[in-house]
Amino acid sequence: MEQSRYKPALVAFMLFKDGVNYFVDMNFSEQARLNITSEQLCRWMNHRAYGSEQPTKDMKPTHARSSTLELYKKAISSFMPRLTIPWDNVRHEGNPTRSEAINQLIKTVKRFEVRREGVLSSARRSIEYCL
Repeated sequence: MEQSRYKPALVAFMLFKDGVNYFVDMNFSEQARLNITSEQLCRWMNHRAYGSEQPTKDMKPTHARSSTLELYKKAISSFMPRLTIPWDNVRHEGNPTRSEAINQLIKTVKRFEVRREGVLSSARRSIEYCL
């Protein structure tokens, strides 16, 4: 897996989490990556999709599509030390990208897209239907 494509997503998240400007080539320690929680990741993804860390019920995801959030999830997951272990909400360990909160957020954004209430698709070609 080529992690160099995914590094900007991790750096953007760590900037949000720590409030420190990191260089794209920054290597984060294993302990720094183990300290990432599902709640922090969910707040960041909410901020990316809704423009707010705590979106209200009437807010719509007008800043990012579900496919973008899935890319962020995949990118950050590739750097996690406990890649295959699901997130444990009680002990706060495992891979936070595999938490129920993250999956539910992506499902909610997809629901808005299906209703055409989210970010419009920027696909470069139209969908062709085969009959």
